[in-house]
Amino acid sequence: MVSLDCLGAAGEVGRSAFVLNTDKKLLLDYGVKIFDISGKPRFPSEDIEVDAMILSHAHLDHSGFIPALYKHSGKVRWFATPPTEEICELLWSDSMKIMGENLPYSSAHFKKALSNWSPMTYGQTMRFGETAVTMRDAGHIAGASILDIEYADRRIVYTGDFKLEETRMHKGAKTIKDVDVLIIESTYASREHPDRKAMEEEIMRQIHETVEEGGSALFPAFSLGRTQELISLIRNYDRDVPVFVDGMGKDITEIYLHYGSYIKDVNSFRKAVNSVIMVEGKDQKAEATQTPGVIISSAGMLMGGPMVNYLFNANSKSRIIFTGYNVEGSNGWLLLNKGTIMVNGQELAVDLPAQYLDLSAHAGRSDLLKFINDASPEKIVLVHGDAPDQFAAELQAAGYDAVAPKIGDRIELF
Repeated sequence: MVSLDCLGAAGEVGRSAFVLNTDKKLLLDYGVKIFDISGKPRFPSEDIEVDAMILSHAHLDHSGFIPALYKHSGKVRWFATPPTEEICELLWSDSMKIMGENLPYSSAHFKKALSNWSPMTYGQTMRFGETAVTMRDAGHIAGASILDIEYADRRIVYTGDFKLEETRMHKGAKTIKDVDVLIIESTYASREHPDRKAMEEEIMRQIHETVEEGGSALFPAFSLGRTQELISLIRNYDRDVPVFVDGMGKDITEIYLHYGSYIKDVNSFRKAVNSVIMVEGKDQKAEATQTPGVIISSAGMLMGGPMVNYLFNANSKSRIIFTGYNVEGSNGWLLLNKGTIMVNGQELAVDLPAQYLDLSAHAGRSDLLKFINDASPEKIVLVHGDAPDQFAAELQAAGYDAVAPKIGDRIELF
């Protein structure tokens, strides 16, 4: 019997963690949920023994608990693309500061994790006993992978986070046919993303309007993926508007440039990066708010990072534009819904207008259905979604054997 143990991201978004039981025990992702509505991070179970760990991509909700593996064993190897490993090192270091007293592992475990990484690249197949795993480009962020797994003449596909539609930074993922079991994200199963071209044009319209009025267009942005997408997008439309980039996104941008084969057009992106100002020091921070233009900075949900200070230093002609998801209870969510943010335990009003213009790097509803229909699987396991039960019922009505597991469930695959 081949089965899947669901340790996280089952009936929720965050802390993706699944153990695939074939002739080996393979851990697929091992993430954390740093911003939970409870106000404290949440983690998957530590009570596991696995033969290897395979990481789909570097986002913390998929990677952030890997160092905890080394509290119990120093011998487990984990596999990921080279940019994924390098980005993980940055993100883990930062998350250790954010979690503080809630940190579930030590710096020694962090270092042991880094020393136990083994590289995999797109198209490369790695064998674990009788189980073969191949990584495919997921079209999500640099190095993100769909895991294509074969065992006992059956094909299991774990999508991780993916996107079929092309973006500024990435070619879209390709669907996979003749799949027996499909373990697929369902983040946006209930809705489509808006037309990408129209959204880009609206972002540029608002940038130009803000700059003409003498203000700053403030983009709270995830350091990984969204910062780079915004740099590329803006420069595709306008080579001259001043663009200031701050936060960890600067370092991740350098990693993107170093691993140019993992993005769509590294030469074009390099030109775009060379034309923006990577903010260093107080003088450039002041220049950013005094110069009508664009400021891109972490954190994407305003839970810390330089952008919090920019909000209170930008002039009254400025506006805030979110392009990514804000978890309920996060500062970004509070700002969009109440016009306030929490700083050092105090609720502070933000007088600038704020809105959400969707540039999601996830599959929308039609992408999910296309992947499912092309794969034509015997069994579908819906993960990484807040309300997958309804989607499962819809797929069942269409003739699929679809299940939306809960945390702690063991699903028999075949």
